Amino acid sequence: MGAGGDFTRDTDLRDELNLINLNIVSTVHLAKRVLPDMVARGRGRVLFTSSIAALMPGSFQAVYNASKAFVQSFSEAVHAELSGTGVSVTCLCPGFTHTEFGERANAREEESGLPELLFSEAADVARAGVEA
Repeated sequence: MGAGGDFTRDTDLRDELNLINLNIVSTVHLAKRVLPDMVARGRGRVLFTSSIAALMPGSFQAVYNASKAFVQSFSEAVHAELSGTGVSVTCLCPGFTHTEFGERANAREEESGLPELLFSEAADVARAGVEA
């Protein structure tokens, strides 16, 4: 899910709030539900999906990039808190990946002008995240 465009003119508040609910609220909600049991068992693994977009402000993707920055920051904080518990927290920050995201976010890959060599396959990105 994406919400691209000029924040003051092109994007819809409802879409941006849905994006915040997906990327921020659901991440915190699910983590709160599963992590206590993992810590009690002394083992478990959580893989959060952020984005390379988390690493920079995103003109024309202000809410998307900010929400992914939250996921990265939250992941790093929880990772540090769980040190020594047997529970690992990893944050995957993929770059350009062949998925349906571009179509859904109205930012099709073929219209991006980016060379094909910059794009990864979704299965390769998922594998790297699990292996990490």
